[in-house]
Amino acid sequence: MIISVALVLAVLGTVLAFALNGGDESGGQDSKNSGDKAASSGATAGGGGKEEDKGAGQDDGAEKDRDKDEADASAGSGASPGSGDGKDPSESGDDSGDSGKEPGDGAESTYKHSQGFSVGLPKGWKYQSTAAAGARFTGPDGQKLLIGWTPTPKSDPVGDWKSQESYMVRSQYKRIRIEKVDFRGWNTADWEFTYVDGGTKYRSIDRGFVVNGNLGYGMMYTAKAAKWDSDERKDAWRTFTKSFKPKK
Repeated sequence: MIISVALVLAVLGTVLAFALNGGDESGGQDSKNSGDKAASSGATAGGGGKEEDKGAGQDDGAEKDRDKDEADASAGSGASPGSGDGKDPSESGDDSGDSGKEPGDGAESTYKHSQGFSVGLPKGWKYQSTAAAGARFTGPDGQKLLIGWTPTPKSDPVGDWKSQESYMVRSQYKRIRIEKVDFRGWNTADWEFTYVDGGTKYRSIDRGFVVNGNLGYGMMYTAKAAKWDSDERKDAWRTFTKSFKPKK
């Protein structure tokens, strides 16, 4: 369990990385259900195996199945997704959405999480829950997003993703790329891959990024491989990456 939690994220992710269970993510404590390790990259997804909010407490058997995917989605960097270290003790744990979309980001609403980050959500997307791997969101046609965080991000997201890859156990897993990318001035790496679940081929991109020495995120986005080139899929990823704001 301890090893599973430690490996489960690297956010630096993140999402990444979340992740798909048709289950997009399965982190820390939930990874025991699937045996998956988190895909990470410099920042653990979430953190400590401790559930972040009341949404996480509502997990049931079906949600644990979703979590198996999260293990791969976690942004990892030595910390488990959703760990209490990233949460402001003054927060009640309640997360909320509002209509604060910004021009040009394609968001229909903005979701603010108790950890401190916010992200724009396209039409049809909604917050699902928060557990060890991080915060989960679901969208149309099986799309999923997992956002994890860690207070101890690793300095080499590429190296961390490659290390996490050795624990990947998804069916018919195939790496597309693991490489450093430019992302808003942060130390960032993408881990992109495909896998098969329930007879359906999925494609995921887990973006791990280090905001500062004490905070890293993983943003793992998953969609059906057959829809990867669709405008809907491209627009959703663009919205997440453009609208995301880390904890201040």
